[in-house]
Amino acid sequence: MKQIKGLTIRLMREDDWASIIEVDRNITGKDRTPSWPQRASSHLRTYYPSLSFVAEVEGRVVGFILADIRGAEYALPLGGWIDSVGVDPEYQERGIGRKLIESCIEECHLKGIKARLMIKESDQHLQKFLVSIGFQRGEFTEFVKGFAG
Repeated sequence: MKQIKGLTIRLMREDDWASIIEVDRNITGKDRTPSWPQRASSHLRTYYPSLSFVAEVEGRVVGFILADIRGAEYALPLGGWIDSVGVDPEYQERGIGRKLIESCIEECHLKGIKARLMIKESDQHLQKFLVSIGFQRGEFTEFVKGFAG
């Protein structure tokens, strides 16, 4: 894994949203984020202190993690919930995603809460990665019902 010189991980700010949307577009190849600026702005103001971080290289945002503190809605103790992690394809496979997640985990630890996230059962690659950084399988099972038609 090739390390990146000049990498900085810092708390996300509202003015990072255009860069985060660009990173996501570079990952997915489409603009799937039209509501992100409003959601994020609300997110940063509502879930204070934030657990969201960005990764910068030479002042350019190249990765992000969106996370916040919640739990009561799931009948759980408060926890740091990771919603999304993204690293620009040009900077992937260099440990940036790991550093973003570790920054979020460290912030959760300082607040005395667990870090949590949900992923697809079929994503074995991501499951192995999460186990490698200390995550364990949690207690949730998803149930879904479609519309009859």
